[in-house]
Amino acid sequence: MRLHDDNASFRFNQAGLRKFLGDLECEIMELVWKKAAPTVTVREIYDVLRHERQIAYTTVMTTMVRLAEKGMLRIVDKAGLANCYAPAETRDEFLQNAVARVLDIFIKDFPGEAAQFLEEYASRTKKQPTRKR
Repeated sequence: MRLHDDNASFRFNQAGLRKFLGDLECEIMELVWKKAAPTVTVREIYDVLRHERQIAYTTVMTTMVRLAEKGMLRIVDKAGLANCYAPAETRDEFLQNAVARVLDIFIKDFPGEAAQFLEEYASRTKKQPTRKR
């Protein structure tokens, strides 16, 4: 998801990161965040995915190129002919920025409703015992 792209979509009906990313993008980013030490190649991601599903190397490569175009991955080096990718942000940084962008949209488009919701949410959560994450 290009956080500052007017064409970016937020998918209410999806769980977790899939609210912000397509299914394959989500799988790839989760693997990149897990495996990048500090970089990862398309081959490394493909080798994991092909054991979980039937997928073409070129599909993984195209998706990673698009994630780089969206600013989620950076090409930082080459290993022979292969690009070495690194995540542009940590998973936590991505989530913080994505949530901030969505909230910013709601606050700008629906300022009264958003303020009322946040006040009510804050008062509800103050009454609830804190949960450990």
